[in-house]
Amino acid sequence: MTKRELIADAILVLTAMIWGTGFVVMKNTLDSVPPAAIIAIRYTIAAGLTALIFRRHLAGLTRQDIARGALVGLLLSGAYIVQTIGLNMTTAGKNAFLTTVYVLLVPFGCWLVFRQKLRTANFVAAGLMLVGIGCLSLDGESGGLNMGDLMTLCAGGLFAAHIMAVERCQKKTNTYALIVLQFAFAAVFALGYHLCLERGMPFSVHAATVGGLLYLSVFSTTIAMSLQNIGQSMAPASHAAILLSLESVFGALASCIFLGEVVTQTMLLGFAVIFAALVVNEMKK
Repeated sequence: MTKRELIADAILVLTAMIWGTGFVVMKNTLDSVPPAAIIAIRYTIAAGLTALIFRRHLAGLTRQDIARGALVGLLLSGAYIVQTIGLNMTTAGKNAFLTTVYVLLVPFGCWLVFRQKLRTANFVAAGLMLVGIGCLSLDGESGGLNMGDLMTLCAGGLFAAHIMAVERCQKKTNTYALIVLQFAFAAVFALGYHLCLERGMPFSVHAATVGGLLYLSVFSTTIAMSLQNIGQSMAPASHAAILLSLESVFGALASCIFLGEVVTQTMLLGFAVIFAALVVNEMKK
């Protein structure tokens, strides 16, 4: 493994760790702020911060660059809105695990859309990942499969499309400019959803809410998603998806530690199978 590959892997694992802990913060923040409003706030702040940090990369943007940013931002906001609504109807641990269905979809989506070659390890890893997800979602002790879980699976599909779109758009648009553009458009789309479909929903602001929103905006969005884009610029989408799926492990662990969610034996089996999928996917031909 080259130094570049090691750096990319470290960046992607760190991203997964930050995202995983964010599930706990998001779950608590949903008690006082509607889902799309959370997304709109966190991406507005993130867009402002990244525009300031990466401002020199925004010079000379073309209409095509803006269109790519809009596409990636639409997929991003859609994925997070659906995931957050699902989180409101299920546990943080299950939401974290089921979101990683994108790992199953990215390699096959890249094969279908970009004609990227699949390896035997991709099929085996995808199968193992499916088994691991099944151990969690069908575990009777954790409540079985519910509507929140189904919405989370749909969010996973949107995250897969987002990862693929980022890989393709980065080939023609500067990585750092794309970060700012997708954040800005994600904020606009989420705000539109909130104004149209979340009227009348409870919205209260207190110290814990402000702290949660700042954490989600600065760490889970500005830092983690910038790292995701940088890491993806150094690694194939299918490889990045596997490492990013570690957010499910970090998310479930954080849910147990901070929210007191119970880990059953079946869920532990799911941990083990998902870890096996990660190992298999990294095996050489």
